[in-house]
Amino acid sequence: MLLNYEDLSPVKKSVEVEIPADLISNEAKRVTTEFTRQAKLPGFRPGKVPPSVVRTRFAKEIQDEVMNRLLSRSFRDAISEKGVEPVGDPQLQHIDPFIEGAPVKYKAEFEVKPRIELREYRGIEIDEPKIEVSDEDVDKMIERLRDQASSYRVENDRLLQNDDFAMIDITTSGEGLESETRSGHFRVGEETPMPELHDALRGKKPGESGSFDKTYGEDASNEKFHGKSIHHEVTLKEIRVQEKPDINDEFAKSVGGWESVQQMRETIAADIRKHREFEALRVKQNQIGEHLLGIHDFEVPDALVEEELGKSLQNYARFLASQGVDVEKAELDWNKVAEDFRPEAVKRVKRSLILEAIAKKENIEGSDVEVDAESRRAANESGRDVAEVKYRLRQDGGYEALRASLAQEKALALVLKEATTREPDNSTT
Repeated sequence: MLLNYEDLSPVKKSVEVEIPADLISNEAKRVTTEFTRQAKLPGFRPGKVPPSVVRTRFAKEIQDEVMNRLLSRSFRDAISEKGVEPVGDPQLQHIDPFIEGAPVKYKAEFEVKPRIELREYRGIEIDEPKIEVSDEDVDKMIERLRDQASSYRVENDRLLQNDDFAMIDITTSGEGLESETRSGHFRVGEETPMPELHDALRGKKPGESGSFDKTYGEDASNEKFHGKSIHHEVTLKEIRVQEKPDINDEFAKSVGGWESVQQMRETIAADIRKHREFEALRVKQNQIGEHLLGIHDFEVPDALVEEELGKSLQNYARFLASQGVDVEKAELDWNKVAEDFRPEAVKRVKRSLILEAIAKKENIEGSDVEVDAESRRAANESGRDVAEVKYRLRQDGGYEALRASLAQEKALALVLKEATTREPDNSTT
């Protein structure tokens, strides 16, 4: 029974609720019956423990289970007529002690989704990115394919020169550092943060060495080098010369299964255009999102921001792991990372809430067919069984969350379709 309801802010509310004594008593009987069926005590056969013994032996467990059920149920019933949509878990501020035969009063604070007064979202003016694919773009992609299909000839009877690949051993030493030797390679003359390395070996033969000293700043990729002068001894072990294949029909067939160079160029051009069209769509969607944020001002629940922030941190951790970083051992200030990520998390939450409101106004929903299709796609990408993915989604609330996400995507597509576009101004001033 709702005793009091208070607006603490547009997204934060407070309730005082009383759970009647008879409701507590009836629920206690049901829970005691369930415990009796499952109770296992010495001297009694399973399921044959007397209820009086169960009530005595499991008094605290029964009480906790009763209150867990009734707190959740009474909270939902108390706010059912308020037309609010809670997010996160309610936070108990006070609860009466459990006394058999007496009602229990409690006070809780909780967050809700904000009521959004939608501004005009049709006819938004956005820039139309210009999409062009030149012969030079295609040539650059073909050069990448030639690089990937190259062979390498060892050439040890001459001096190292630009465009050669140098196979090296490099030893580093410095104050407070143990001498360390590593093997590697580089392309001579290529742009690099260490041009001294190129200068040290250019014009030398395999087996010859060079050396140089380099002072590193605080932004050096190797933390051990920060602010130090490091001595480098480098030995040229081998010269390799890249041999690229000729651009002909045979090359086109070998790298992509194309029948001819012409077909290869046409397909590559189409792929580049498709990629740039996708990027242009993202640019326009971002413009829509920024405009919607600019015309809507409202408070967002901390619970939604924290949830979004958690996703961002998980994605960042996965990215670091993909780059070979041991996240468990990395000296990262995760509190600082979280604060850096928070502004964008707030913006993403606001955008999703605005799009959700537009979807509701336009009666846009994600269908079961679309949700199932997304489930199948997720299953294929992760190599899991489709039935397992669907089961997990339904168990953890992900199914409805996915449906809501699809509705938001449709709402964004609607706003983008209704937008007016302007060609970019390419004039110079």
